[in-house]
Amino acid sequence: MVMNAMVQVAVVRGTDPYETTLAALKLIKDNIKIQKEPVVLKPNLLVTKRAPLIVTAPEVCAAVADFLTETKKIRKIILAEGTTIGNPPDSYGAMKNNRYEPFQDRWTPLNLSSDAPSKWFPIYSAGYAGNWELGIARTISNCPFLISIPKFKTHDVLGLTLSLKNLMGSLVAVRDADTQQIIARETTNTTSYMHGFGPKKPDALSDALNTGPSKVALAINLIRLARTIQPQLAIIDGITAMEGDGPTKGTKKDLNLIIASTDFIAADTIATHIAGIDPLHIQYIYQAGLTGLGEYRLDHISIVGEPEAISPFTTHHLYQQAKFSESQISTLVSNLP
Repeated sequence: MVMNAMVQVAVVRGTDPYETTLAALKLIKDNIKIQKEPVVLKPNLLVTKRAPLIVTAPEVCAAVADFLTETKKIRKIILAEGTTIGNPPDSYGAMKNNRYEPFQDRWTPLNLSSDAPSKWFPIYSAGYAGNWELGIARTISNCPFLISIPKFKTHDVLGLTLSLKNLMGSLVAVRDADTQQIIARETTNTTSYMHGFGPKKPDALSDALNTGPSKVALAINLIRLARTIQPQLAIIDGITAMEGDGPTKGTKKDLNLIIASTDFIAADTIATHIAGIDPLHIQYIYQAGLTGLGEYRLDHISIVGEPEAISPFTTHHLYQQAKFSESQISTLVSNLP
């Protein structure tokens, strides 16, 4: 009988984001196979203002770019994001304010909000009539090798936000699935539809709606998004993580870890385990694994580097309310692709 190989996830401890990222990538370098360029780096640059607890550290992205150039001989690298929070939301402003500019010679920066939509996927709406589809930025959907580089953070209704959820920054348009008419453009106007209440952003919803039907819609739509595009490599920035009321109002956690894998579901699963949370409780990641997007079983994942890195996170104050009930799991599963 042929045994399936264990999925490798690198977990490396360190305080220097650049050196720790390089060390993690070197542990799995033989797993990283890039056939075509460009390579697109997708960090989390959620906000325009300087916010080191919220956004991916620029040194992590610089290390990824240098690894690609020196070890994989890649010459065309794009760093792309669709920033959704700010006055106004501005990806280039987010890069400048969060000190990405000193590293700009390593990549071509791109504001995804101004990118044209390419691949589309239907969304589930819990409280808004309509048959909508969301469009993914062309640069993301057409790139031959996508790297998701999220910040390790807690989340109000999903528990954690990691490499799968980081894909939301690539959404750039909403259209009517029946007429094909575009009804919203730019990332900040598009991502709200993922939460199931049309253009209403989650901060306009009650806690009951956020932890109930909106949470279920978001989980369904994230898996539908990940069924449409998947990163070929995930690198989770956990040097300085966020716990408590993440993803924007939490507190600093000096986790001092970088997590990397060519299986993004496995990377997210190990991050969940490290945070001291049963992966079964992070339903959107668990169900994404069950649908075949990656490895979700801890006993099928081999950790290379730091074998004992568990450091329990303080969860969001809504976390207990946000846990999925059996009926919510049933709704989630019945609306997956």
